[in-house]
Amino acid sequence: MPRWLVLSVHASDILWPAVITLFTEGPTSPFFVLFSFPLLAAAYRWGFRETVMTASIVISLLFAEIILVTVAGYGPLFVEGQFELNRAIMRATYLLILGLLLGYLADEDKLLRAETSAVTRVMGLGRVDIGLRGTLRDVLREIQQIFGARRVLLAAHDTVSQRYFLWELWQPPGQAEVSIHLAELKAEQAPAYFSEPPAAAWFWAQPPGGGMENSGLDEEARRVRTPLSGPPDAFLNTHPFHSLKGVAFRFGEDWQGRLFVLDPPAQKFQERELRYLQRLISQAGPSIYSVYLLQRLRARAGAMERARVARDLHDGILQSLVAVEMQVDVLRRRATGQPASFNDELGRIQDQLRQEVQNLRELMEQMRPVNLSPQQLLDFLADAVEKFQRSTGIAATFVCEREEVTLSPRVCRELARIVQEALVNVRKHSGARHVVVRFAAQNGRWKLVVDDDGRGFPFTGRFDLAQLDAERKGPLVIKERVRTLGGEITVESTPGRGARLEITLP
Repeated sequence: MPRWLVLSVHASDILWPAVITLFTEGPTSPFFVLFSFPLLAAAYRWGFRETVMTASIVISLLFAEIILVTVAGYGPLFVEGQFELNRAIMRATYLLILGLLLGYLADEDKLLRAETSAVTRVMGLGRVDIGLRGTLRDVLREIQQIFGARRVLLAAHDTVSQRYFLWELWQPPGQAEVSIHLAELKAEQAPAYFSEPPAAAWFWAQPPGGGMENSGLDEEARRVRTPLSGPPDAFLNTHPFHSLKGVAFRFGEDWQGRLFVLDPPAQKFQERELRYLQRLISQAGPSIYSVYLLQRLRARAGAMERARVARDLHDGILQSLVAVEMQVDVLRRRATGQPASFNDELGRIQDQLRQEVQNLRELMEQMRPVNLSPQQLLDFLADAVEKFQRSTGIAATFVCEREEVTLSPRVCRELARIVQEALVNVRKHSGARHVVVRFAAQNGRWKLVVDDDGRGFPFTGRFDLAQLDAERKGPLVIKERVRTLGGEITVESTPGRGARLEITLP
């Protein structure tokens, strides 16, 4: 509807009660109650300011009637009997109070509806088809738009895998599109985001004169009376801000984290904004967590399916290949008096069958899920090296002087896969006669070394991860696994004299 038409309708809503009261005893008319209708209409159409303005106009009309009746001498035309000035003033006061009350209630109602709509939108962003990362990206973008913030940070800790993540969303100056960045935090970076929270929700501000203003809410959204601690210096150095709203959250037993809204526009009622942000996260949390659980269930179902396929391969194709290899070996032994080429061909077929059996066993080993605790890692690595020696005939040794490992379960799983991949590469490509796997802790860092005496890589020298990537050299799968762990890899090779793979982790 055009604005001029809305204003015209509203003007008529104000005028017709004024006309009716004027011709029915003026300011003391019983139809005075009709003035509440334009106030209600203003509250419904707009908000507090417009409702108070409407109340001011209505009061002005009421006083105009008072002047018309008492001063201009037109009282006998409109008022029968004695005119009561005090009564008219009380009615004007009543209209002012009613306008203030209706305007306040209108603003509260609109704000509540807007907050409810925003919460509903955020809850609807939990979509399985875009996964956990896509869901968090959309939720952060919505929060940034709701609060008008310059930057939004979400620091999350996966307590199962002991991994730390940081989603960072910001809007470059002068641009409509927002940028989103996901990074995995190193252990030494985590305290900047996961220090003890000052409250369940908190507000920090740095006024121009210096110092730190703050306020906080507990888990029941009540004001925290005790003084709050300020942000860690590491956080301030990485993410400087003028004002910040933060919320601590937990999704189930697996995820906990902090949400930081940096430099939102100044608000008069900071505690109210904190309560809204707290409610927003508490309502959006279950939908986000359900996406995470569904992804986790899918991953487990995939692992179970791969384990089932591995069992089927072992009970079916692998057994058949072993039986065929044994039959070929029997034929070779019985093929006396046959041409040498016939025996050579049978030998070639037998070697190929053995190779395929070995490849299939390695594939089955890689398909089986690896769920390792730190207490199980050393036994697993020793067992893997022993199996490698038994199945390939290559002399293999596992050396470790430590009895305890303090790595996370995720890092243990990745290390197990790295050792498996390194041993497969030794068997397939090195032609080595001996391989040594060493695992140790030096200078506060964990070091894994795989050393063989084979033909080495097709390059000479010592290369780190950056050099390997630049030259497109080295074991690709192992490099990717080391990169996800935030570690370092060094490959030293001398063609014809072996290779040394050295991996260092925090």
